[in-house]
Amino acid sequence: MIQLRSGGSAATLLPDLGGAIGSFAVGDVPILRPTPANAASPLDAACFPLVPYANRIADGRFTFAGEDYALPRNVASFKHPIHGLGWIMPWMVKAQEANRAVLACMHSADEHWPWDWFATQAFVLEDGALQVTLEVTNQSDRAMPCGLGHHPYLVRNPRAEVTFIAEGVWLSDARMVPVETAPADTFGDFGAGAMPNPVNLTDNCWFGWQGEARLGTVSVTSSEARFLHLYAPPGENFLCLEPTTAMPDAFGRHGGGTAVLDPGQSASLGMVIRTAPTDRLILSRGT
Repeated sequence: MIQLRSGGSAATLLPDLGGAIGSFAVGDVPILRPTPANAASPLDAACFPLVPYANRIADGRFTFAGEDYALPRNVASFKHPIHGLGWIMPWMVKAQEANRAVLACMHSADEHWPWDWFATQAFVLEDGALQVTLEVTNQSDRAMPCGLGHHPYLVRNPRAEVTFIAEGVWLSDARMVPVETAPADTFGDFGAGAMPNPVNLTDNCWFGWQGEARLGTVSVTSSEARFLHLYAPPGENFLCLEPTTAMPDAFGRHGGGTAVLDPGQSASLGMVIRTAPTDRLILSRGT
């Protein structure tokens, strides 16, 4: 485990657990859900990277550059390949300082992803803010489709509203695969601030996202992401505001956000999780 500190803020990184973030707290207040000490899955972590694709690939099948591909499940408990491969791979520590670190991992073409790629995550902790930059490079000798994302589990205050602006939302079928679009306020007026459904699961992707989302006074921002996935299971003390460059099942969809990386080309996605300055002042006073 890597520990980062800056002022009154602290974060931990878990290279062996999918390059996940283990925790992020300001003072004694956790901003991200802390990872249990005995966690064996990144799904129990505070945040993990989505690379080289984000969210689901329906039945693992897609067509790219005129060729059909069929990927097996990458996690037995999920019907579709999900979240890419980086989150279920160990990462190496490339650099480490008091408030920053760089992790890296490498994939060789196989049945789960028939391209070679190399990825890094650069973390910078400031007092009250954690910045993460995920970058992937195509190391194959042919073009590779790509989608990137971050999957933060934010601690959920029952009274805190979710606020963000987007153009619309994708509705999913029973397989949790997007099938049609709907107005952005279909699940609540999040543009003005709203609570996710307290009874039914919200697990949908908004498109035309403006790059900032808030849970109460905690913000998640990304200048590169045009999609925001909201995962809010009822009855839990967390929810996820996931910035992504592509929608679920993006490959082969017009407007799905798929990037095409030529050999040697890279793509990146930054994310900043920040608390309001007034929150940090209150926390620093211990009140």
